[in-house]
This record gives sequence, C-alpha cells and structure tokens, in this order.
Amino acid sequence: TSHLQPREQQVATGRCAPDDGRKEDKQTSSQSQPQTGRPTVESLLPEPKNKHANASTANEWDLLSPDELRVLRRAREWLGSELFSQAPLDLLVTFARGYAYCNDWAEASTAHLEHALKWRAEMNANTVVASGLPNRELFEKMCQNGPIGHDSHGHLVILERLGRVNVGQLLQAFDEESYIRHQLFSREAVRMINTAKSLRTGKRVYKVVVVIDLDGLSMSHLSKRFVNLMKRVNDQFAEHYPETAFKFYVINAPLVFRTAWAIAKQWMHPITVRKFSIMGSDYRRKFDDAGIVLLEDDIPKTVKGWAEEVQNVIDEFGVSRLSRGYMPEKDLTEVSSVVGVDLHEQ
Repeated sequence: TSHLQPREQQVATGRCAPDDGRKEDKQTSSQSQPQTGRPTVESLLPEPKNKHANASTANEWDLLSPDELRVLRRAREWLGSELFSQAPLDLLVTFARGYAYCNDWAEASTAHLEHALKWRAEMNANTVVASGLPNRELFEKMCQNGPIGHDSHGHLVILERLGRVNVGQLLQAFDEESYIRHQLFSREAVRMINTAKSLRTGKRVYKVVVVIDLDGLSMSHLSKRFVNLMKRVNDQFAEHYPETAFKFYVINAPLVFRTAWAIAKQWMHPITVRKFSIMGSDYRRKFDDAGIVLLEDDIPKTVKGWAEEVQNVIDEFGVSRLSRGYMPEKDLTEVSSVVGVDLHEQ
C-alpha cells in the first residue's frame, strides 16, 4: 500500500521524516542551531529521540494555529512566493502539521515541501488524473483499490486488496516507474475526492481510513523484488503526502503476516505504527466501534477503481479546482495575510 508512513528516511539520514502526529506550542525554528540559509533535507537537525512527546491527534478541520501560520510564513520566506504558491492548499497544511514534532519544525516542513514540489513537477502530479495513464484499467484490475465507505468523522474508507495481487503478473505487466505513476494517479484521485467532499460540506478533510485486506496473501508477497518495490513506493509517498492517514485496519491477516509485520514496522514511523489494528476475519465489531459505514453490507467482492470515482467529482467541480485543494475561507485569509501572497487568486 502507498499510504504507509515509513521510517526509512529516518534510519538512513537521522533527519526528521514525516509522521502522523503533531504537537502544539512548539518552537517553529531551532534555538540551538538556527537556520540561516534556505533549509535542505540534509541540513535538518536530528529528529527528537522521543517522537511521541507532546504529539497530539489534530483534527484536519481545525483552523491553523498561530504556530502553524508562523511555519508557513517561514516557508514562504525561504521558498519565495512563486514556488510557495505552487503548493496545493491541502498540502500546505499537511506539511505544516506533519513535521510539528521536529526540533526544527519550520525548517523540516520547508525542506520536505520543496522536495515534494519538485517531485510533483517532475511527475506532472497536477495533471496525471486528467491526462490518464496507459493500461490504467489493467492496473486497477490487478491492484484492487478504491472507496468502500466512510467513518463517523467523514473520512473516506479505502479498501486495498493486497492479498489478491498476483505478484508475478503485476511485475511482468508494470515496471517500477509505471507502477509508481499509477500509485500517484490513485493518490491524486483521493486528494480530489477529499477536496470535493470538503467543498460540499465546508469541513476540511484530507485524511483517509485504509483497510488492507490480506486474504490470499502468500510467500510471493514477501519476495525481495516486491518488498523492495513496496518500500520504494512507501518512501516516496510518505514524504510527499505527509499527515494523510487517519487509521489502518489490516483484516484477514494470516499467520505469515505476523512475521512480515514485525519486520515492516521497524522501518515505519512509530506514531504511524500506533494507528494500525491487525485483525483476522473478526473486523465488523471494530468497524462498528469506529463508526465505519460501508457502502455495502460487508467488504465488497469487487471494488470500483479510482478512475471511475474521480471522474464523478471532476464533472462536478473541474480538474483545476480539485487539484488546487481546499482550505477554509478563514484559513485562506489568515495564510494570505501572514505569507504576503493572496492565495485566493491562485
């Protein structure tokens, strides 16, 4: 799944990597080693030893705090108005909040945001859905992934049928680069659907609930080539889409997964690991407790792919409006004032 938040960056660099938590009243810049130039991922301070300290579960619909606004102001100063204005509105918020636990909060948010914006430009992220991709229908057939309901907060509930993926056929049909581009299509489709939901309700929602169905999991899913592909995808999407996972439910988990999970969680962020619930086939009560309402009575046998689902909201709002993302009017005004760029006109 591309929704996992890996810890690989932290292990490799010792620098702050994205998490799914945040903390309030934090210094927005390092006091011990102030950043004088434009921050880069390489220049960031080592991440704090206690990643859970002061972390909180901020609701995405909460208005931006004064500290978060200061982080965005610093990002605008470092990146310049032209580059800063290229960031989708929802991602400005997720990058401000996703690195709040770092000792150099503003620097970490800015460095990773700049990296993400360059990646988005190289990958044509803003137009990938509208342009479409070759063999998209085949990809969605081989990698069943799509919306199946919502929770009590209004989060989209997504089903990923990882256990049903025929690894041999998938790797024969798609090389790594094309697989990543199809995952990008899916992530941008989710962004668009969340933006449409926010525009309809006036309530900002950018997180999702992910249900990972492992029914059918075999040793082929633990092959070195497939695991390396999953790690590469997770590394990229964790950095470029921080703070976007609300909860993970792993269902129909066989015994072989226990071994795989013990390994996988070592390269995931510990705050993200806390968001996982590992279950067998007894998931309905957990879903009920979480207020999850499925579109059908149970997990559907077939899942509508993102291409069909996203087209419905494109017909309603248009590609450019959905790609731009959503920000409540009060936040839009506050951010525009603080950063000195009128985001209403973007």
